[in-house]
Amino acid sequence: MWQVMRWPLLVVGTAYIALIIYRIPAVGEKQKTAEAVAYIRAQKITLDDVEATNLPPAPDPLKNNATVAGIDANHNGIRDDVELAIFKEYPNSPKIRAAELQYALTEQMFLTKVYNAGTWKAVAEEAARAQLCIIDTKANRKEVENLIFNTQSRNDAREKAYQFTTSYGPASGEPCDIL
Repeated sequence: MWQVMRWPLLVVGTAYIALIIYRIPAVGEKQKTAEAVAYIRAQKITLDDVEATNLPPAPDPLKNNATVAGIDANHNGIRDDVELAIFKEYPNSPKIRAAELQYALTEQMFLTKVYNAGTWKAVAEEAARAQLCIIDTKANRKEVENLIFNTQSRNDAREKAYQFTTSYGPASGEPCDIL
């Protein structure tokens, strides 16, 4: 009996082990995406961001534009040149600054955090919330986009991110992080 059953059991066992090995990267990718989505959803502007408590110094334009991510010295997820331009344009309007900073944060994430459909969807949901905030405060969405996508490499990165476009529902939560 062992002579007859040995080969089928060996084939089934080998196939099972091969399937496990085949699935390891997919499981790892799923976990990596879940962590990235949690990170994306956790990114919010703070009152310190809006009130200029943590305003960064002006970056060197050559160094800032040398990479897609640019320079973010205060580590709030918004490129320093964009943040400073918003403060310069709206020194007396914290509501508009808050809306534009929130939108800038989401648009920056399209450049730096999107690498598959799951991460694109999470950023798109946050961007939809930020767009509603822009509408509520009568801020200027196009102005922010022009600041964020100011080099060819950044426009190329946006196009690359949009290759992962997928459907998504309405964003949950209040539109504005700070009112």
